[in-house]
Amino acid sequence: MAKGTTYNHERIEFVDARTDVRLMQVTSFPTMSMALPYHGRNFTTDSKTFIFVSQREARRDAPWDLFRVDVDGTNLTQLTESEGSAGFVMSPRDDCVYFHRQGALWKVDINTFREEEIITPHGVASMGGGAVSADGRYYFAQVVTTHDTAGIMRLATDGSEAVLILEGEQGGFGMHSASPGGRGLLVWQRREGRKTWLLLDTDGREKGVYTSSYDFAHCTFLGTSEQVQGCALPPDRALVRIAPEEETPTTIAQGVYFWHSASTLDGEWIVSDTNWPDEGLQLVHVPTGRYRPLCYPRSSQGHPQWTHPHPQFSPDGRYVLFNSDRTGICQIYLAQVPDHLCERIRQGTLSAQERRLW
Repeated sequence: MAKGTTYNHERIEFVDARTDVRLMQVTSFPTMSMALPYHGRNFTTDSKTFIFVSQREARRDAPWDLFRVDVDGTNLTQLTESEGSAGFVMSPRDDCVYFHRQGALWKVDINTFREEEIITPHGVASMGGGAVSADGRYYFAQVVTTHDTAGIMRLATDGSEAVLILEGEQGGFGMHSASPGGRGLLVWQRREGRKTWLLLDTDGREKGVYTSSYDFAHCTFLGTSEQVQGCALPPDRALVRIAPEEETPTTIAQGVYFWHSASTLDGEWIVSDTNWPDEGLQLVHVPTGRYRPLCYPRSSQGHPQWTHPHPQFSPDGRYVLFNSDRTGICQIYLAQVPDHLCERIRQGTLSAQERRLW
């Protein structure tokens, strides 16, 4: 098990028994494999390849390494071989992945496997989280400083700077994600005892407040816009959207308990897993609010993050990537998004099988 090794494909192709959507179990080695966070970029720009992390050794506390694989399940290749790497996120500008290791920012080329240390910031005790700006210029990390405060650090991907753009008490704020449209950073902050969602520019200046009276179960940017879409907290069962300074969100769809959701880059579609009960991955048409099940991941959906599907679209919107431990071990799956299903959702028509599902 070594960096640069390309393994035989592990794909298992099948059809969802309830929706007839084509699925692929991309990984099947008897160790844990998991997709990266659904609010970051994990596909190449052409949507042909994506990255994930996997434990390729069947032993306790085996390290997590970075892998790439094509959407047809081939070219399954190990990209790193080291412990302590985290914060992986695909660059939106070239075929490299940025990450942090032992207090430094690194990158690895997914084609040549060449690793490069970019910069080691001063005054940082630890780094967590990771997001790359839409222009590829900056990697943002949530950090703990050497004087025991929390911060958001902007690291230039050319190694020219590492700047603390926000600093405060630990637990007082957190970085969520970078806008795929270059709008800024989505950050939450405690203000007067309330969790307030903010939009910051890349210098850490406030561009707008989303809401201080409403919180999401989970949320992401809606496409490349400044709007945020997210899942309402129980007892509400809805997907909502909100723009800076609106304070009260607008309902997109309601009915099932939407749990973790992500959108296409054009903002037309949202995919969301569901829970309490699990009603499958729902494909939601944002303009009309109509939705239908795409597939049923059959994950256990317990407390560990790897039991959550965390669905996300490829940049072209043709695939949905998700996790499932339906086999007893977390593996990675792809669902092909059928054009005919999208059209039926737009038009509000149902096939006979869909009428049975609903």
